[in-house]
Amino acid sequence: MKKVAFVDRDGAVVYEPSPTSTVDSVEQLRILPGVIKGLRRLREQGYLLVMVTNQDGLGTRSNPRRNFDAVQERLFELLRQEGVEFYKVFVCPHFPKDKCLCRKPKIGMVVEFLQKEPIDRRRSLMVGDRSTDGEFANNLGVKFFKMETNGSFPFIV
Repeated sequence: MKKVAFVDRDGAVVYEPSPTSTVDSVEQLRILPGVIKGLRRLREQGYLLVMVTNQDGLGTRSNPRRNFDAVQERLFELLRQEGVEFYKVFVCPHFPKDKCLCRKPKIGMVVEFLQKEPIDRRRSLMVGDRSTDGEFANNLGVKFFKMETNGSFPFIV
């Protein structure tokens, strides 16, 4: 069984701007302190990195897909240059009002992944900055490492 580190994106890996909470352009992209070192350390400890992120209205006029894709592409390019790659990426494009099954803290976006690739829940974890990330971890049955929004990535041993 696989040991997985589920990681939130905005506010945990990249700077989340106020008031929109959306990184709208590559120019806004800033990787947070300790992220590279923390993700590398997780990889060295045998974790598969899995990004799980809610992106309100992705694909709508307020959050165009091309903007998200450009930022995501640049983020992954910068991480690859540092020797960090995500095994899987899961994105919920819905608004909270949509009440979908894939928006964190629900686990719908990873159900198929968990069915195909059983994980070691005792040794897996979630890193995030919101209470919904903690609830997501609880719903998965994994440990939760909370960080401050736009703070330093937690030191995980």
